[in-house]
Amino acid sequence: MKNISKSHLPFIVSFILLLAVGFAYYNFSPRTDIGPNEAVLTVNFGETKRSFAGEAMEGMTIFDALLVSAEAGDFSFDFDNGKLKGINGFQENDKKWNLYLNEKRVEGSLNKILIEAGDKVELIFE
Repeated sequence: MKNISKSHLPFIVSFILLLAVGFAYYNFSPRTDIGPNEAVLTVNFGETKRSFAGEAMEGMTIFDALLVSAEAGDFSFDFDNGKLKGINGFQENDKKWNLYLNEKRVEGSLNKILIEAGDKVELIFE
């Protein structure tokens, strides 16, 4: 194996950094693309958003998607009588958690609203 010339070192370091940035962007940016059998759940804290995509199973509710996303994303939520009360300490007070399904605001119990492939669910603290 040949020794790497010092003149090539800046190029190699730049290339590795470019690969690292591309990998981080692809793997850690919010998901907006949806696979053929997937739905997306986004938790919008105002200044921060976290998105999760996964397979939408038959009979799956928004509560089910939130439960799976909380486990995968290592966050907690408070749920009472079908209503979301808080996520990661963002509790309802002056603001509340509103639910949007495919960009339309919806009301109702999270454990009764069904989702299917292609749906975009967003929980916004506003």
